[in-house]
Amino acid sequence: MNLNRTPIPVTEAVERVVERIKPLSVETVSHTESYGRILGEDLKATMDVPLFDKSAMDGFAIRAADSSGASGENRVEFEVVAEVPAGSTSDYELKQNEAFRIMTGAPVPESADAVVMFEQTRQAGNTFTVRKSFEAGENIAIRGEECREGETIVPVGTFINPGAVATLATFGYKHVKVYRQPIVGILATGSELVDIDAPLEPGKIRNSNGPMILSQLK
Repeated sequence: MNLNRTPIPVTEAVERVVERIKPLSVETVSHTESYGRILGEDLKATMDVPLFDKSAMDGFAIRAADSSGASGENRVEFEVVAEVPAGSTSDYELKQNEAFRIMTGAPVPESADAVVMFEQTRQAGNTFTVRKSFEAGENIAIRGEECREGETIVPVGTFINPGAVATLATFGYKHVKVYRQPIVGILATGSELVDIDAPLEPGKIRNSNGPMILSQLK
């Protein structure tokens, strides 16, 4: 056995390895199996987010102009004429001082242009009053304000964490391209090393670094 060795600095050893690195090829996996992998393509938004104008909170959808002039001394009254729960909508057209009861995330009907928080009202039966005026668009998440269809939402090379998995589901990516995982060989050197099930002899020790590095790699 040749025991003559020429040591090199660690930095040089790292540089030699890095110089030979090449990107791995990609493969397609299910979005449910993508956690912990490295994204192999840019993910584009397949739709606007939000997909529609939606209520940013629980409250009442109104026509903002109907609240004009409201104050603590001059509360303006509205009548609740319909409800819009999340996952539903309404094509009813509001008349003056009418309102929808609306839940967070529900589409804002076309005839309404502002949402009043429950906490900003004084309710009585199917009516409520407000003491301030509201602006068009207030408390409404506008279609596309988070992202527009076609925009890059997750760039190639991203580590796929639980949030990225949720993004895949949001935009309908049932399958996704990821880089193949490397095939790694672990070579433990040292004439003093023996396997875990080998009997110890004078001058010998069991190989503990190999299993440790394998665990780190996983």
